[in-house]
Amino acid sequence: MASTSARFPAVRGRPGAVLLALLMVLGLGSAHPGPAAADPADPAGTFQNPVMDNVADAFSDPSIIRAKDGYWYAYATQTSMRRDNQGGPWESQHFMPITRSADLVNWTYVGDVFGPDNHPEWRDFASTYYWAPDIRYINGKYYLYYSVAGGDKNTIALATSDHPAGPWKDIGRPVLPYGTTVNQIDPSVFVDSDGRKYLYYGSFRDGGIQAVRLNEEGTAPVGDPVQVVGARRGEAAYAVKRDGWYYLFYSGLGCCARDEGAYPVFVGRARNPMGPFKDAEGVGLADLHPGGTIVNAPNGNKWVATGHSANVVDKSGQDWILTNGFDRHESDPDWGGRPSMMDRLDWIDGWPTVRAGAWTSEDRQTAPTGAWDAGSTFDEGLGRFDTAGRGAWATGSDPDSGRYARGRSRAAVPQLLLPRRAPGGDVRIEADVRLRDDGRVGLVLASSGPSDHAVAWLDSNGTLSVEVTRDRKVVRKRTARLHTDADPRTWHSLTAEIRDGAARVQVSSAMLDMPLAELKVDVPEDWRRGGVASTRGAGEVDNVGVTRLYTPVTVKQPDPRIGTRLPEYDEDFDDDRLDGWTWFGPADGKVADGQYVWPTQDADFSGKGTMASALLRDAPAGTYTVETKLRFPITDAPDGRSQAGLIAFQNPADSIHLAPTRTGPSRQAFLWIGRDRDSWPEMQLGPSADTMWLRLRHTVDPKTGEHTFQPATSRDGKHYIWGGVWHLPAGSDPRIGLVSLAGEGVTARFDYVRFYS
Repeated sequence: MASTSARFPAVRGRPGAVLLALLMVLGLGSAHPGPAAADPADPAGTFQNPVMDNVADAFSDPSIIRAKDGYWYAYATQTSMRRDNQGGPWESQHFMPITRSADLVNWTYVGDVFGPDNHPEWRDFASTYYWAPDIRYINGKYYLYYSVAGGDKNTIALATSDHPAGPWKDIGRPVLPYGTTVNQIDPSVFVDSDGRKYLYYGSFRDGGIQAVRLNEEGTAPVGDPVQVVGARRGEAAYAVKRDGWYYLFYSGLGCCARDEGAYPVFVGRARNPMGPFKDAEGVGLADLHPGGTIVNAPNGNKWVATGHSANVVDKSGQDWILTNGFDRHESDPDWGGRPSMMDRLDWIDGWPTVRAGAWTSEDRQTAPTGAWDAGSTFDEGLGRFDTAGRGAWATGSDPDSGRYARGRSRAAVPQLLLPRRAPGGDVRIEADVRLRDDGRVGLVLASSGPSDHAVAWLDSNGTLSVEVTRDRKVVRKRTARLHTDADPRTWHSLTAEIRDGAARVQVSSAMLDMPLAELKVDVPEDWRRGGVASTRGAGEVDNVGVTRLYTPVTVKQPDPRIGTRLPEYDEDFDDDRLDGWTWFGPADGKVADGQYVWPTQDADFSGKGTMASALLRDAPAGTYTVETKLRFPITDAPDGRSQAGLIAFQNPADSIHLAPTRTGPSRQAFLWIGRDRDSWPEMQLGPSADTMWLRLRHTVDPKTGEHTFQPATSRDGKHYIWGGVWHLPAGSDPRIGLVSLAGEGVTARFDYVRFYS
């Protein structure tokens, strides 16, 4: 976020630490909501955005993890949580609140990361903001990276805990030295399979988003950072690894702006965690004309500014994405709280997209799979399991995971623990495992008794191996090594997805798409699915479950259909009559050589200076698409935000225009929702070029009568990138036209304007 006022428009002041501590002692200052029951508005198997609405009206910049006690824990930026905490003798703030859920739908509040008696001592508590936590689990400890902010001294910090609910202890110093080129907020840490740790951070300064290696402890940088997202173009990085690709999610402009904020989520991928990351078009995220494949954007419903994302996987293997946003119909527009959204995240042809490209949901949705078809957290003992092989299993407990199962037999032969009534066929199998002695602990992929089984083993040397055993003989084996710093004597997650008889096995710290090792093996179709195994009594296991595997969505929602030409509305600029066109403001530009030639005006629609002109005409009724070909030498444009393109115009206050521009070192196309020439908080689209094709597709919302517009850009006139949807008020039909404005110094040349049904 660019500024304190932008992120916290509703927070007008904060009590000093002494006053806050006194209120807590007296029992007058607790703003903590108590444990919440299941949300009665969510029928079984469904949910509706926003999530956590029974706990929090505001839960922004969410981060999430499934912890070793079997619950999902979510963390948020400093917030009031509920609007009734606003006001009073002091502003009721939660300093990175923590919630937890057993199913990703029903949430309870469990505490805050920091408070007046537990906070970093190297910053003044009363003048510091705590933003954008990023939760990780590494070798038996929870790491929470977060932003400390206030004035120009923004940087990344780190707190650790043995339990996801805390208590949390800051390491006593910032992770990064203070700097100004990069806005050092919004951290995301990625741990690669070789054990190297990487920190991504940054927000809307010329330094863009940066990536830097961290030391083994994850407490300080090693080497120089690399810019991975272009200047002034993104924040809220989030990195994952899938199929050998590193994916970098980030959010574009428009955080914290209910009336104008788009805050789309973009992604690029690379073969190296330091980049360079490129989008699906092959355009680099840090290029002068930066790319970025759209993952999520406004779609015309009530939710806007749905960005700052984090990913989570449910028990069926389906990915979900959490964002925060605004209800643009909110009856109290001064309330600055941003609730959390959750939607299905689909991977189609190697690229992620929310709901197959439908983006953030407003209506009721099918809920994540929050329960196993068979399995247990062992809180109620071993009653849901059968044993196979010699010896027995017992239970133990520790403060982090609660109760767990442990092997007792000292035999070298596998000792199996199998969940009863597990589904067959395509399933996801998972368990948390650790070793206490030399030996092996494993995930049973399939079995037909103590002599015939397929097991993914983790041994005390840090080797992942998958063995298929028949008649007590290993007939097939695959192996992979974990990095040398991975400690198998701490909890790790073993997961397997079996589809069409092929098992894909992964070991990770906490199922956050940061695999430490992966293997594939075929398993017999008719063997029993799921379970865990141990040898020599070395294994301890928890959260063992088998669930029917999710069905992936493989087809993306199609791009808008462009109908037939409407030649009666077309304009080819073959003469200067311009039949049917009128001017808002003084006439400007001219027809020359079959183009409309228009130097950019030092004007805009804000009303704060010279009012810009617009060349307009009536548009067809109903659904239509308008297109123009624009030659605009943006490469040589001064940094004056000069822009030219299409406009949908009711009046200066109710207008949007689609135009490329240059802001600092970066050039990009935008849907301009605001009225001035500043690119904040406009909606970013695809990369720009000196020659571009621009489209606006108009529809009318049948429920509200609003006019909705979806923009598209192209650099070759054939392949279009469709962006998010924005709206103009119901009532008068918008006129369509051209603009060339926001600063002198560039000449726009329009080849034509065409309409399609």
